[in-house]
Amino acid sequence: MQGAFYCKGYSPGGFTGVFGGQTQIAVKMFQKDAGLATQDGVVSTIIMKSLLDMSAFQTVSGGTYGVRTVQQNLNRDYSAWIGKLVPCDGLYGRDTNTSLIYALQKEEGMARTTANGNFGSGTTTSLTNLIPTFASNKALVLLLQYSLACNGLPINQFSGVYDAETTNLVKRYQEFMKMSITTGAITMGTFKALLSSAGDTNRSATACDTSYVLNTDQIDTLWNAGYRYVGRYLTGNVIRGGVRVPKAMNPTEIAAILKKGLKIFPIYQDGGYEIPYFEVPFQGISDGYKAIDVAYNLGFPAGTTIYFAVDLDAYDYQITDLIIPYFQNLRAAFKQNQALRSYQIGVYGARNVCSRLKNAGLVDNVFVADMSTGFSGNLGFPMPDDWAFDQYFEMSIGAGNGKLDIDKVTYSGVDKGVSVVTPPPVSDTPNSAAINRARLLKIRDVLYGNSSLAALVDDKVTFELELEKTNSRVISPNLTVIFKASAKLTDPADGGTTVSVKDGKVNASFEKELANWTGSLSTEEAGDTKKIIADLAAKVVVGDITVKWSPAKDFITVSITANVPEIEVTDKYKTSASMSISLIIDNKNKDLDSQWDAITSAVTDGALKTGGMAVFMFALYGVSVFGGGLLAPIALSLIAIGLLIKEFLEKSSTK
Repeated sequence: MQGAFYCKGYSPGGFTGVFGGQTQIAVKMFQKDAGLATQDGVVSTIIMKSLLDMSAFQTVSGGTYGVRTVQQNLNRDYSAWIGKLVPCDGLYGRDTNTSLIYALQKEEGMARTTANGNFGSGTTTSLTNLIPTFASNKALVLLLQYSLACNGLPINQFSGVYDAETTNLVKRYQEFMKMSITTGAITMGTFKALLSSAGDTNRSATACDTSYVLNTDQIDTLWNAGYRYVGRYLTGNVIRGGVRVPKAMNPTEIAAILKKGLKIFPIYQDGGYEIPYFEVPFQGISDGYKAIDVAYNLGFPAGTTIYFAVDLDAYDYQITDLIIPYFQNLRAAFKQNQALRSYQIGVYGARNVCSRLKNAGLVDNVFVADMSTGFSGNLGFPMPDDWAFDQYFEMSIGAGNGKLDIDKVTYSGVDKGVSVVTPPPVSDTPNSAAINRARLLKIRDVLYGNSSLAALVDDKVTFELELEKTNSRVISPNLTVIFKASAKLTDPADGGTTVSVKDGKVNASFEKELANWTGSLSTEEAGDTKKIIADLAAKVVVGDITVKWSPAKDFITVSITANVPEIEVTDKYKTSASMSISLIIDNKNKDLDSQWDAITSAVTDGALKTGGMAVFMFALYGVSVFGGGLLAPIALSLIAIGLLIKEFLEKSSTK
């Protein structure tokens, strides 16, 4: 127990093993911080339990006085009935939310053996029955005031009186949540919305989303049920009745929806159900380009918000480590495609996901997944400011050919939806923006489809990739990496040597030479080298890999360029592009002199005879050209590939 007190920030007077005066003082201080009415220094079961868990009983960073007061009051009045203490850290989280519901269930007269801290049908029915006398019930009004404070409403005191301040705050919350009743009078739906993210699921809605490709009967069903806004998917498929069917909207469907008078808000979800999806490097870049491409070709106008799904319960650290970088990538992709059409970025996700991305300036609008009431990212988190859509209930509507499954969604008016689409004109020759976009998309595919090469390139390339722009990165004082994307193909006759690529593979002779050569390397070195070549060829598909060496007195430049001569812009138009990575080994400070002769001779002699590569590799490692770390074997493998291609072609030319 004394150890637990130290961990909680209280001094029990040492590890004595004796319940002395200082230990009793620590107990009293803890009881006070927990808000307990009795502060007698006696350790109860619930106190001991709280000492041994991770909960805090002093205000932590981000905590507020108001929420901490709520937590202390809940402990004072309900901890004995609930059987545990609420953390008193000032943060509104799962424990506080659950304890508020337990307290409500007690005031409803629910048996402790029945109460479970969930706002289910029993709690809903009992609350509905109490509404007529709610305002005169001090305990219920206190719980309402606590709930208002936890949802960010600035209440001045917890009086238990349904006064003008309470009425005004209830009215303010009702208006914020776009409820049908906004008078400030308490309703079951208002109280439930304060404590459960979905709120009253029986309330009407004017918006919905669906994975169905809508026919005219289903569109009529939506219209007749009062829906005026429908969320539809840009891409993808869904399993329905054990069969994979499309969920992506098409021009015919869009025309029928708009003709009826409904408006559309587009959703992108080709994944996003599990955390590993967001662990894929540059997934946001790929998704951004794909979503923009589909939205543009379907005719969605500039200014349309595309909602990208984070359809999982992401913990706070996962939002920091994975979700935020994903949306940073999306932001980069959208910025690079403004010349094609400028769209806005939205997110579909739990409250915490939406709030953090909005506060970080990474999304323009949020579509809140409030239907998932059990998500930790919804429990204990207030509704995000300036929300656009609020999804809260799944249901089937209609009959016969007009039957479909939908999610009911509250419409706030922040995002007006799309009422007119203008597909781009059909042309055999696309405009320059579309051509350059296709080039950049292919370059990204080649670069980021090869994790080893992508690791060498400066991170800013992710956000600032442009044609004909040089990006440099200093790996060490002796090694600089230069990256460039170009609309031009490298001419093999311009001092370079080339290995052809067809069907995603290098030619068979070179592949055999590569296998023979890597057989003398360690497993790690051979794997790096083979993977770089295989990944590069797989993404080039048809084209070539050109290597150029530029030795000089104090530096050597190794340039490897992937030429892609056939990039599809439309089904009738193709263009070309290239990507080069150059590694500059620099000896201008003469700090490589002891090994410089070995390095330059391996390059200028073009000799990969027995032991030649080993000498070259040892020389580079020996002088720490690469600065150590994870990039060293990648850079070394890249240079080794260049040497191997060079020797292979020299051998071929002498046969």
